[in-house]
Amino acid sequence: MNRYYDDNYGWYDIQDQDDVDFYFEMQRKSVWKRCEGCQRRVKLHPDYSICHECATKREQGWDI
Repeated sequence: MNRYYDDNYGWYDIQDQDDVDFYFEMQRKSVWKRCEGCQRRVKLHPDYSICHECATKREQGWDI
C-alpha cells in the first residue's frame, strides 16, 4: 500500500491503479493558493478555497 498526501483530500492509502491515477490527476489540476482558513500556501483544486485540514476543522464546528 502506498500513502500519498494531497491538500485537497488529505492522506490517500492507495492500492488500486485507478486511485493512483485519480491522485495524480488531482495534483495536475491543482494550483498553488493561500488557504483562506490557515493562510498556508497549499496546492488546491481551482474551485477550492481551504485545505483539507481546515475543511475538517470547519466540519467539526471550529470557527475558521
